[in-house]
Amino acid sequence: MIFSAEKWNNGKELKAVMKVNTAISFDMMEAPLRNAFRQYLVPLLGDAMAGEVVEIYRFGPNPDVLEQNTEGATEREQLDSCLLEICKRANANLALWNDFDEISMRITDAGFQRQKSDNNESFQQVYKYQEDNLRTSLRNKGFNALDELLEFLYAHIAEYPEFATSQAYQDRKSAIVRSTADVNDVCFINGSRIIFLRLQPHLKFVEEMLLQPAIGDKLYEHLIDGLVNQSEDEGRRKDVERLRLACSRYIVAMAVRRLLMETGSITDRGLYFITVQPGEKGNEERKPVDTERISVQIQNLKADADMYMTALLRTARSYFSELYVGDPRRIFDRNNDHKHTFWT
Repeated sequence: MIFSAEKWNNGKELKAVMKVNTAISFDMMEAPLRNAFRQYLVPLLGDAMAGEVVEIYRFGPNPDVLEQNTEGATEREQLDSCLLEICKRANANLALWNDFDEISMRITDAGFQRQKSDNNESFQQVYKYQEDNLRTSLRNKGFNALDELLEFLYAHIAEYPEFATSQAYQDRKSAIVRSTADVNDVCFINGSRIIFLRLQPHLKFVEEMLLQPAIGDKLYEHLIDGLVNQSEDEGRRKDVERLRLACSRYIVAMAVRRLLMETGSITDRGLYFITVQPGEKGNEERKPVDTERISVQIQNLKADADMYMTALLRTARSYFSELYVGDPRRIFDRNNDHKHTFWT
């Protein structure tokens, strides 16, 4: 674990990565922090990299000094500090979100109990809408920190080779749509990993059932091989990355379209219009988008996907001419002059 009683310092260790009161005790947070570390960070990092993070926490940078530009620190110490800060931020937010109800109540031999506030107390329990907003904020910050962690490790894989053995690295290395940034490039999801995870089955379907037949098996296999086994030729690597991005845009457009058709939802809370209503709690009123507006979005995404496919095939023809098999949308085009044959 990357929090400990020895370094807790009356809650200052947790306060360094999120806004909490220093009165928060390690005894209350120990189980939630440990559970979140094992449930979210270890599967993502892999056992070897998770062990390296724990070693950095125990013997590396001072956890009370988490700034990346610490004066006098070596480059590796700065990277370790940055890595540890991201991990602790993800761990802390996900711990509070995952065990939100357990933290806000007591479990004793007498059963489940909640705190009762008197009028004389300075602080009282929060309102229900504040609880809901806090849950959402903790979840989004935690999962977004996991995305940031993946980006950091992928960019510094040479410094942290332990991460190369993780399943997350292997999956990402061979993936065409690699991160929330690729989805944001086509459809803005505010970098939400929740939405990215919801899109996974649709991304896989579009890649295997629509993209691969469209560009041909040889070019598809060449792309995947180029992603997994990167060429030493920089020009060739750039060509593969150019093709990946072109494929990614088409896949995302069709995957988001499928998600809208299946659920009518593009976010983890649904597709909403937000208006300001003075006097309402939080001053925001959320209303689901009507069916007609969703239909318009679905049509627009199909038009966008067709244009992305045109750009993709143009890229394939320009940079991979030896593997280009033609545009499958023109398979029925033919010179019908002086003939009486028609496709129906």
